[in-house]
Amino acid sequence: MGQTLNQTVKGKVIDATTGGPLTGATISLLNADPPKGAITDFDGFFVIENVPIGRQSFLCNFLGYEDALVPEVLVGSAKEVNLTIQLTESLEQLDEVVLIARKDNIKPNNKLATVSARSFSVEETKRFPASISDPGRMALSFAGVTNSDDSTNEIIIRGNAPNQLLWKIEGVEVPEPNHLSEDGFSPGAVSLLSTNMLGKSDFFTGAFPAEYGNALSGVFDINLRNGNVDKGEYAFQFGVLGTDIALEGPFSENYKGSYLVNYRYSTLTLLNEIVEVSENSVPKYQDLSFKINLPLGKKTKLSLWGIGGISEDNLDNQDDSAPGQLEDDRLESKTYMTGLNLKHFLSDKSTLDASVSYSGNESDNELSIVSTINDNALSENDNLKNDAFRFSLNMTNKFNPKTILKTGAILSYLNYNVFSNIIINNVEEVQINQEGNGTMAQFFAQTKYRFNKKLSSTFGVHGTYFSINDNFRLEPRAGLDYKINPKHTLSAGIGIHSRRLPLNQYFTIVEDEAGTATTPNEGLDLMRAIHYIIGYDWRIIKNGHLKIEAYYQDINKVAVAQNPSSTDAVINGQYIDLELVASGIARNYGLELTFEKFFSQQYYFLTTASFFDSKYKAADGQWYDNRFNYNYTLNLVAGKEFSMGKNGNNILGVNGKVLLNGGKRESPFDLAEFDRSGDFGIVENQRNTIQLKSYFRLDVSTYYRINRAKIAHIISLDVQNLTDRENIDQQIFDPVNRVVRQESQLNLVPVINYRIEF
Repeated sequence: MGQTLNQTVKGKVIDATTGGPLTGATISLLNADPPKGAITDFDGFFVIENVPIGRQSFLCNFLGYEDALVPEVLVGSAKEVNLTIQLTESLEQLDEVVLIARKDNIKPNNKLATVSARSFSVEETKRFPASISDPGRMALSFAGVTNSDDSTNEIIIRGNAPNQLLWKIEGVEVPEPNHLSEDGFSPGAVSLLSTNMLGKSDFFTGAFPAEYGNALSGVFDINLRNGNVDKGEYAFQFGVLGTDIALEGPFSENYKGSYLVNYRYSTLTLLNEIVEVSENSVPKYQDLSFKINLPLGKKTKLSLWGIGGISEDNLDNQDDSAPGQLEDDRLESKTYMTGLNLKHFLSDKSTLDASVSYSGNESDNELSIVSTINDNALSENDNLKNDAFRFSLNMTNKFNPKTILKTGAILSYLNYNVFSNIIINNVEEVQINQEGNGTMAQFFAQTKYRFNKKLSSTFGVHGTYFSINDNFRLEPRAGLDYKINPKHTLSAGIGIHSRRLPLNQYFTIVEDEAGTATTPNEGLDLMRAIHYIIGYDWRIIKNGHLKIEAYYQDINKVAVAQNPSSTDAVINGQYIDLELVASGIARNYGLELTFEKFFSQQYYFLTTASFFDSKYKAADGQWYDNRFNYNYTLNLVAGKEFSMGKNGNNILGVNGKVLLNGGKRESPFDLAEFDRSGDFGIVENQRNTIQLKSYFRLDVSTYYRINRAKIAHIISLDVQNLTDRENIDQQIFDPVNRVVRQESQLNLVPVINYRIEF
């Protein structure tokens, strides 16, 4: 019980641009007595044995490259630590190793990004309160990011609708990786991504590099890690949200190939016994993820990966929607994605990456409402199926330490099958009934040029062709990064970005005055935005920084209702069953502040403040707030770790988070129209004029890690909405009593987990 525990730390040192291995790089364990370290072999691998458990920092240096510091790595007793260290080639050739200033550990993996980008680690995902080990929920603490619904994984970036975000996994575009999702409209409730699978990943909120297309608000670029290539390792987790099993290891002793598999099954019924997640049913889900890493010689790597999940939520008949009404609501969904990736090193300066993938989302939503007063009945059915085959190819060339060029192309074959109808008292109206296919072709080229150690620039172009509307878009992008001195950096970015609508919006069936059904929205243009961003970063403390960014987004080709009597627009993130025209415009602008201390000396904090305004012009020529114009969002996240036990082998962690934003936008119901015709509707010229009460939430988490020889136990408690505040979710019109009532968000939600690693 009193022994000092050690662990093996290993990994690979690679060129930050090409990903090629660096032979002969030195990795040193800092503050070790006696000194401890390793040198990379021909393939860039290193192994450091007998590293004491706890928080450890490592320094990596290689002649001709800038030093890299890897700080505060959590070394546990059960699982070996596997690091991937990226080194950037120095502009000055040095004859000896020189220790340089500490680097930010949030710099993005993508070295062509200059503004509005940061990386995040698995450890951050686990540490942030109320993230529930979900990278999407963790990102809600970043500047400019918020959500509007406690029970979903909505990600609202700078006032844009959640469906304007691009998700990529292993370099491949995928549908939103969440359970209970409806592609393009509902983000879902629980992430498909287990933290057991995640590697260091990137998150962008504007003016992203030219390789990213079909994205308007931001990009979530997820990387999956490789399994352990030396020995088998296992983890089991049980909690009120689900049971989680992870397996990883090598295929053989003399081969660097590995497997990593993770399976989860929901146990939300346990949580529902503690706090009411749902009044009459509990969502059920399960998912499976895997990655198989297969090196093919010294220069070629092949990997096969996949993620799939099924989920359902069934609500039985009950007096739920309003007095005198029985409601039955059922949602089933499937989300799946798989890919085969090939990476080949053409030389130590050039790499070729290719992939083929298949992904899709299916959802089946049935809603029925029956009146117990007059036997009136309404039912709605929405059946969506979207899948895609994608082929991508890109090449990275590093001509010299100053110049990088990345080029590539993506070809997507999109298939869709969409059916939606509404039945009122046995009278059916088909809103959408369409199936078919389309093609999206994209290409890009981007270069980075480092003028000197202080000034660097990026220039690029992205091209998109979409067959359904026969649109072609050419999108130039540029960025600058100027280091005034080691503590002060100025940055700027500008770029044009576009995104297609959800497929079922293009094929909405509309009847004209003569009763002829048409699909008038097929020719709608891609929505387009010009991002302007300027930023300032000040290394105000040794292990942290103060960052300020101002931005303006000029958005055009916004699809709005063709009839001026309707003020709706796709920028509100909802399906519109009307004829649309791409004549609307919109604008988002704001200011973001971030004050962050990276994890060091056993504590960290992240404070963000975002102030913004998001509006659009409808067909009537008037400006309206969009649904997500909350005006401000404030976040404070902080945490502290304590070494426990006789030899400090165990760790106690405590974290807290405070979130405040301006509240959701709603529209007043048109009571006069309801009295006249019985139709539900809003006052069109007052759309989104009601702002609900400000949203406030306090979340806390604590965990205790018990390290034993070759095994570790982790017990954690995550409490969302500790003060049990009644935040308002939405307004509902009660037609029986002719009143508007408000529904609340989730109350206090405790999530407890036990995890064992061995």
